[in-house]
Amino acid sequence: MARAECGFEGRPDELVQYGPTIVVRIGFTAEVSFDSGDRPSLPSTQFFALVDTGASESCIDSSVAMELGLPVVDREMVGGVHGAAPANVHLAHIYVPDLGIWINGRFAGVHLQAGGQAHSALIGRDVLRHFTMTYDGWTGAVSIEGGSTGQ
Repeated sequence: MARAECGFEGRPDELVQYGPTIVVRIGFTAEVSFDSGDRPSLPSTQFFALVDTGASESCIDSSVAMELGLPVVDREMVGGVHGAAPANVHLAHIYVPDLGIWINGRFAGVHLQAGGQAHSALIGRDVLRHFTMTYDGWTGAVSIEGGSTGQ
């Protein structure tokens, strides 16, 4: 069972400011089928992802998705704190090194950085449903642990 620290131990004000944060790698390799079990080769660039219990689905920042050349396969309405807005849907592979998991599939391109977020992706409840999360607001410590995402 994998376990990752994604809080700010001893720095609770930073946890309030940024939220639980974990490092991810993002990319897409068309030759690797999502169902094959093969692992794609991703760029070595690391991005910060917000571990977001308020997001029903994991998402990628739209500017990062475009910069990485992630294919747009659809357009759909995505709801947020400011209501619903249309968003491109990208195919991508997301690797979470601290958990050793791959998240493969379709991700809405949302405007995180344009909205002032420090994150390039959101890890939502679609992934978190496979994990246990412990949040200690007093100390700033947050951890998630669990197994495979099944994706």
